Amino acid sequence: MRTFDIVIIGSGIAGGFLARQLRLACPDLGVLVLEAAEAMEDYKVGESTVEVAANYMVRRLNLGTYLYQHQLPKNGLRFFFDSPDKDLPLPRMSEIGSDHMPFHPSFQLERARLERDLVTMNRAAGAEVELGAKVVDVAIDGRGRHTVVYEQGGERREVACRWVCDASGRRHVLFRKLGVKVHKEARLNTAAAWGRYRGVAGLDGVTDAAWRSRARYTSRHLSTNHFMYDGYWIWFIPLAGDLMSVGVVFDKDRIGAGNVPAGALPGPRTRAEFERFLGAHRAARELLEGAELEDFQSYAHLPYHAEQYFSTDRYAVTGEAGAFTDPFYSPGSDFIATANEFITQMILSDVRGDRAGFEEKVAAYDAYYRFKYDSTLRLYERMYPVFGSFELYRLKYLLDFNNYYNLVVWPFMADRVTDVGWIREELKFTDLVLRALSTMGEHFASLASDLRARGEYFAQNEGRFANGLNGVAQLETRLGPAIDERFRREQVDRAYGSVFAALVERRLGEQGLSDRARLVSELPLPQVLVFRDITPERLARLLQRIGERMTKELREELPAAGIERIELGASGVISVTGPAEGTKAHEDALSRARALWDASAGSLAHIAL
Repeated sequence: MRTFDIVIIGSGIAGGFLARQLRLACPDLGVLVLEAAEAMEDYKVGESTVEVAANYMVRRLNLGTYLYQHQLPKNGLRFFFDSPDKDLPLPRMSEIGSDHMPFHPSFQLERARLERDLVTMNRAAGAEVELGAKVVDVAIDGRGRHTVVYEQGGERREVACRWVCDASGRRHVLFRKLGVKVHKEARLNTAAAWGRYRGVAGLDGVTDAAWRSRARYTSRHLSTNHFMYDGYWIWFIPLAGDLMSVGVVFDKDRIGAGNVPAGALPGPRTRAEFERFLGAHRAARELLEGAELEDFQSYAHLPYHAEQYFSTDRYAVTGEAGAFTDPFYSPGSDFIATANEFITQMILSDVRGDRAGFEEKVAAYDAYYRFKYDSTLRLYERMYPVFGSFELYRLKYLLDFNNYYNLVVWPFMADRVTDVGWIREELKFTDLVLRALSTMGEHFASLASDLRARGEYFAQNEGRFANGLNGVAQLETRLGPAIDERFRREQVDRAYGSVFAALVERRLGEQGLSDRARLVSELPLPQVLVFRDITPERLARLLQRIGERMTKELREELPAAGIERIELGASGVISVTGPAEGTKAHEDALSRARALWDASAGSLAHIAL
């Protein structure tokens, strides 16, 4: 029986990346990759990557040259918003996106080509990769060697190994053999259908001069392009070789077969339904005119999770073999990068004989990965009712994008994600983070319902542009190997304060409220969590507290004025009690109070416009 240090089940990007990382980290490790497919030709969804996965591929896997030579660079995320009748031409749709390439790279992957190339690269690096090798049995022995049985070419073969890593995707080979339950997620009820088209002119084929100049002629085609609707979204992702991935993800609770609003189509399940669904949207229909649909796939349900991902019995899962949330924001490859980083560190500790360090890492990494799943799911849990409104989603994206760069990308780039001490500190804030995500999700969903009732949900869906990169410009020069924890905390508070103040302004109709420094500074994350309901009464109490602080400051600044009280009312009304009206003391106090109240917060909700 042949013996290896690690057997990896599956040679998709999760398994292929893991094999490459292990061979680069420790060339003495014996790695066997068992792939059920006879050839790496299967079209797979998940082509779009974001900054964590890109950093992992470039920095950890040394694939930068390969990616720029054989795949497509990505021009960030881009979002388009339509009319209620889905009839706006593309140049008239409101848009969120960049006007230049983002300052950290990401890529659009033609998965089959990448996975074929990974087989070649991993073999050249010394890993054994067996194609047409279907794993039929796994026996885990926590005290000795594991056994993996596979069938290849009509023969049954058996190997021994110290580690088994499952990268088999939704087949869940290892969990099925171990009897580990994979839970269908009930908090997010989404499905997807997608295909690849050939001959799509792409967004850069649109010739409208004003529309093209709005983004400074940068390539919209290279973005992950999202067409946003109430309850669903449509993606257009370019691939190398004249291919365009096009898909629909929908909330079955909103547009499933039994929940279709009047005049709307149900979520597509078949190829014919998929083509008919896309054809009902003018922008998608015009982009696909003359294009040929090459293939079609669908998933009836997207999110799922397990209870455990890494074990001291020396097995682990990566990629979709363990969990999946939702393709929006393209987090799948980020999950792969994180899991593979964890697995590599656990294996290195184990093979070096550091039992205490190994067990410590397994516990910390598994807890963090479970938290990563839960926090990502809560990010999406109430998003689908918000998607169709430019006005609402611009704020949601602003908050999410800041948190992603600050709380996810930065620690990964600084190699903190594998630091057990750092993880322990982060996990202390688990409850705070999860409550923040749920609370903001509730506020956005509530405002979406309110705007629908007012007939204002689609009010800003035509002719507007927001440069998404402007909202993270303050992080451009900060992200890197050194973490500034104070700055990170300040950015969290600034992002939540800016966005929440904008929600309060819109919900209560208080124009001009959201960029007042005094108000935004009173809304750090902990205070936002206390502000459970956006009501005039809650706002009045907040304004009272701000007025009390301003009263104290102005008494110190103008001691001779006799100021008793500063009051802030609705619609920006300010009153000063104490000095007699008409006197210079009253005029000076009122002028100073107005200056303090009118001072700009530099709100991210305004900078991003």
